[in-house]
Amino acid sequence: MINDIVLQKLQSLDETINELRSLGKVTIVQLESDWLKRRAIERDLQVMVEVVIDICQRLLSLEGQTPATTGVDAVKRCIQMGALTDLEAYRKMVQFRNFIVYRYEHVDIEILVDMVNNRLEDFESFKKEILAYEKD
Repeated sequence: MINDIVLQKLQSLDETINELRSLGKVTIVQLESDWLKRRAIERDLQVMVEVVIDICQRLLSLEGQTPATTGVDAVKRCIQMGALTDLEAYRKMVQFRNFIVYRYEHVDIEILVDMVNNRLEDFESFKKEILAYEKD
């Protein structure tokens, strides 16, 4: 059975993915000229990665493990316990989140465009793997 907290977080992930998909394909020109859209995308992507990290931490807790000290460690430990496959995309998500949080003064628009146009599937893959793990 799926843990209620994990399920709620996965629902939040879905809602945010849908928000970003509703934008259609975004371009560098769009985001250079629309600061509000750029900031909304930055925030949505940050929230999605926070959800990924929160779910990993929750799974560690449910397995009786101590919390991970970093987001990357949380993902690695979930890979080690078989909840996730060893996808580079998951580590890149956390690296992106760290970049937004700690280098917030300048987020490369090309990265935002790539994530919205090409990387939302990585979050969907994460969701599928967590659901499959939770069913075991």
